[in-house]
Amino acid sequence: MPGIDECLLEAMRLPGARGAAVVDWTSGLALGTVGDAPGGDHETTAAEAAELARLAAEHKAFAPADGSDWSEQETPVEDLIISNRDSYHLLRFVRTTFDSSVFLHLWLDRADGNLALARIRLGEMAGRLVLG
Repeated sequence: MPGIDECLLEAMRLPGARGAAVVDWTSGLALGTVGDAPGGDHETTAAEAAELARLAAEHKAFAPADGSDWSEQETPVEDLIISNRDSYHLLRFVRTTFDSSVFLHLWLDRADGNLALARIRLGEMAGRLVLG
């Protein structure tokens, strides 16, 4: 089962990957980074992405449509996709046994990347990621 570094290296093997990070969305800190960062600063990118993740994870508007409750240990959101003219940002929440406050952030080139493939692979990586 891969740790943070192995997971990030695997993410960078995806077609069109520009950069990746594992981020704690409660603190906004990057737990690990690889590749480039939008604007050139991984820490700023992590903090800004954490704000988006927090908004999605903490608001009931994004809860399951059936109204079922979720535990404090897991967010009802699987991932967030942000698209712009030249790239995608995919934030995949990682379920953990403790507080589930971590996500994978993949910055993907729009021309060379495959968003569907990246979403599937990040889901697999999130399921295998070992933190601690």
